[in-house]
Amino acid sequence: MRYLTIPLFLALSAPVAAQEDNSQVDAGRRALASTTEKFTDSDGAELYRRACSGCHGAEGEGAYGAGKYPALAANPRLSHARYPVNLILEGNGAMPAFDEWLDDAQVAAVVSYLQTNLGNEYDGDITAEEVKRMRAEFADLEEG
Repeated sequence: MRYLTIPLFLALSAPVAAQEDNSQVDAGRRALASTTEKFTDSDGAELYRRACSGCHGAEGEGAYGAGKYPALAANPRLSHARYPVNLILEGNGAMPAFDEWLDDAQVAAVVSYLQTNLGNEYDGDITAEEVKRMRAEFADLEEG
């Protein structure tokens, strides 16, 4: 009788496990949500240090291992603010979405930091209002 309990338990728990594994992005969100609250920093360098450097490296050099974390240093994709804003808000692959953890001003601060540091010499003049507009655009694209 004791041996029948284990297969029954496994059979009953399988659908729950399948439901929890919806996507990598959702898993990233759950993992991040379980370890941190919303960020309170407003300085782009400090936000980068706390939220980004653990995966992308202190100098933005990127990392490979359990996941692929591209280099942000001297990255031409950062020349247009829309690209990093989208990644920060929506996430991608192993990178979780930070839309619930960073407000518009914080996203603008991180993007400006990325564009003007780590070997990047771009404008870095995105505003919180522009991030707010992009956030709404991205949400509309998801719904549509």
